[in-house]
Amino acid sequence: MSSPLFTIFIPTYNRAGLLPRALSSIEAQTDRDFEVVIVDDGSTDDTAAVVAGWKAGVDFPVTYVKQSNQGKHAAHNKGLELATGRLFFNLDSDDRLLPDTLERIRRHWESIPEAERERFAGVEGLVESMDGQRLLTIPYPHNPFDASFLDVRYRLGIGGDKKHAIRTDIACRFPYPVFPGERHIRPSFTWKRISHDYVFRCVNEPFQQVEYQAEGLSSDRFRLRMRNPRGFQLYYLEDVTVHRPWLSRRQLRRSMVDFIRFSFHAGDGLFRQGRLVHCDPLWLMLLPAGFGRLLVDRYRLRYKKGYKANRKESRN
Repeated sequence: MSSPLFTIFIPTYNRAGLLPRALSSIEAQTDRDFEVVIVDDGSTDDTAAVVAGWKAGVDFPVTYVKQSNQGKHAAHNKGLELATGRLFFNLDSDDRLLPDTLERIRRHWESIPEAERERFAGVEGLVESMDGQRLLTIPYPHNPFDASFLDVRYRLGIGGDKKHAIRTDIACRFPYPVFPGERHIRPSFTWKRISHDYVFRCVNEPFQQVEYQAEGLSSDRFRLRMRNPRGFQLYYLEDVTVHRPWLSRRQLRRSMVDFIRFSFHAGDGLFRQGRLVHCDPLWLMLLPAGFGRLLVDRYRLRYKKGYKANRKESRN
């Protein structure tokens, strides 16, 4: 059998109560050329039963795999290993697709001339609120708009959540790094790497309706960063080395300070830091600022209400 055009990938962790909303939106798709891959990142609720019941009643391929809790980025890597579709689309377990999302993505992808398609990583769109009344992200300056993530984010200053279908062969070449004991790395880590060679066909159309959960990854950014210093260190290291031409002076300074900050959190002293940035003069100049951020972090961890309790809970 030929491979489907789309792999709809759902990473999930203890979202049995919300998952049916995402699954129902898949059933409603007008384009049926897809498979579904679900990676359960160590759920302790009824996720497996919810998926099994749903899988028994649908007429398209569904792959479900459960792994130990390693984080969304590790689940993403596993999903790519299992994917057979040519375009890989991430649907968060608490969000939902619009009924014609895949149909519109196909149309935009096929509108790119085949002779030019090799330089495109995929198709990217916007997100909106669950009631469909509000866009929750900044639109692109033109529709369609062909650009890389780095150009969109740093040269045009267009931020906000975006959703894309990416070529599976490209995504497989850029897996997320996984550090022992850490369960998060910023999603844009791989988007930046891909930007050096590929662009997206960006369109001002919503592909997903999203609802940001109170207990989601972004609910406590400080605690998230403190628990994952190696991932953040590498993220900012690539900002100040690999992606440097795209950053403004202000952005470069901020990224260098954060590189120093998370290097200290990760246990890397001055010698190791200097080697990583090739003794960059900017690193030498900003060492006091980076060390100052480290001291502020330690103060917050030790004295601010809630953080000591949160750290204790994370160890249990």
